[in-house]
Amino acid sequence: MSYKNKLVRVAILCYLPIVVLFATIRMLSAFGLLNFLNNFFGNLGLNLIIQVGLLFVMSIFLFAKMMKCGVTNVFKFYGFKKIRTSQVLLAVLMGVIVYFLNVFITTFFNGFLSALGYKFSSGSASASYPFWLFLINIIFTAVLPAVCEETAHRGMLLNGFGPLGAKKALIYSSLFFGLLHLNIEQVFYATLIGLFVGYVAMRSESIYPAIIIHFMNNFISVLMGYSSFHNLGLDFGFNVISSWLSNTPLLAILFMIILIIALFMLLKVVLRRYLRISALDKMNEMQDLLLYQYERERYFKQVENLLNEDEKPLTESKLQEQFFQNFNMQYELAKSAKSDINFNMLNDKSEFKLNLITKILIWTTFAIVSVLTLFTLIWGIL
Repeated sequence: MSYKNKLVRVAILCYLPIVVLFATIRMLSAFGLLNFLNNFFGNLGLNLIIQVGLLFVMSIFLFAKMMKCGVTNVFKFYGFKKIRTSQVLLAVLMGVIVYFLNVFITTFFNGFLSALGYKFSSGSASASYPFWLFLINIIFTAVLPAVCEETAHRGMLLNGFGPLGAKKALIYSSLFFGLLHLNIEQVFYATLIGLFVGYVAMRSESIYPAIIIHFMNNFISVLMGYSSFHNLGLDFGFNVISSWLSNTPLLAILFMIILIIALFMLLKVVLRRYLRISALDKMNEMQDLLLYQYERERYFKQVENLLNEDEKPLTESKLQEQFFQNFNMQYELAKSAKSDINFNMLNDKSEFKLNLITKILIWTTFAIVSVLTLFTLIWGIL
């Protein structure tokens, strides 16, 4: 089996048990078999198991074990590569825009579900919402999902499916991300967000912008919930627009379409700026590599000229020692942002064709999450 085939198979083999265990926990909860955890600390513990245990730990350590490489190499392969402060700020801005787009797009999708007769779930009203609970919600609803879900999907799946081609890797990882929510109410917007953050991560060769955008989307949602409960007024604009549009449905549709287009255009401008910075960084990296190649060739020529002049063996030994010191330093510099997995994949010159077993594993995983998500739709209609 070629290295590229092995990489895709390992990615789906690591993801399949995550899906099975996550689906099992959700089904046990749905049938009331985990009612003993229906308390504050029980829910937090279950959340930790799912987010940290399954999505983060398994996707890193199981992947490292199966690829027979170090955890550091896995982190590099997943794209944990530093980005500039300006890129962080642009990612934050993109996260804010994505949140508002998410709200309006979800409104359209929910309207479609309502037309099918779907009854939306409503959470139980809370008697209080103290600030400490708000902070805990930020950790468990914004921080952990952003880090852990992105590690599994934009880290392991997007990069692991790389041999399939950029488009297929992006589509597959985004579909799995949307479907793994196992909730028809979330699958549509989660898939769209997955496509966007996956594209940003792929172009910038870093998982951090995806984590930041994901965090901002969830954080603003938690913030709006806290503001609504305490009447802080942060959701005032949404309430005014909703009240006005509820009386004029045709204007509501037109207004939302215009607003969505405007937000998409703004997002495009910010994304272009972000990718321009990434392109400049990539260009600098390529220039460093070219300079290294030039220095390497120049040094070999110097060695050859000296040897042709019948230099003493001691001089040759010193030259070799100096060369290997420079070579190792330059090689580590060039390799610092890449893992051995990247280099092994690039060095695999064999013709890539996805084998049958790997295809079965991918479709089995897809079938599990699809059927369970479809079940939530049927359950909501009935």
